[in-house]
Amino acid sequence: MTLAVESVTTWSEADVADVTALVRLLGHEVDPVDMRSRLERLTPTAGHRTWLVRDEEGRAVAVAGAQVTFAYVSDEPTAQLLLLVVDESARRHGTGSALLATFETWAAEQGARRLSAVSAAATDSAHRFYQKRGYHEAGVRYTRIV
Repeated sequence: MTLAVESVTTWSEADVADVTALVRLLGHEVDPVDMRSRLERLTPTAGHRTWLVRDEEGRAVAVAGAQVTFAYVSDEPTAQLLLLVVDESARRHGTGSALLATFETWAAEQGARRLSAVSAAATDSAHRFYQKRGYHEAGVRYTRIV
């Protein structure tokens, strides 16, 4: 599989459908209409970036998304990887690593020296993926749905 990571800012119907299917692999219930709205809101102007990897037929088989944030305790931005999903057909080909490397390069271009990755997946493989690449657990995140 040839890996070409591309930054996407304009969303075709096929891209939206592919990203919707990929996000569903994480166990989230989402429909294409809501996904399109979200993708159109998560723009470079808003501090976000979204990348796709396509297969030979042009179907998106992996997606990653990130944002840059600023904190009260530091002047340097933090880059946060919010989403990284690879379809089973594209795993074990370096797809996830290519997306992570793209995120890290982009983060450096944004001036971020602190990188974080959100891994809410209940699988050990996602956690091992990040740990093998130098990421470590840092604190606990509390969430409340209202």
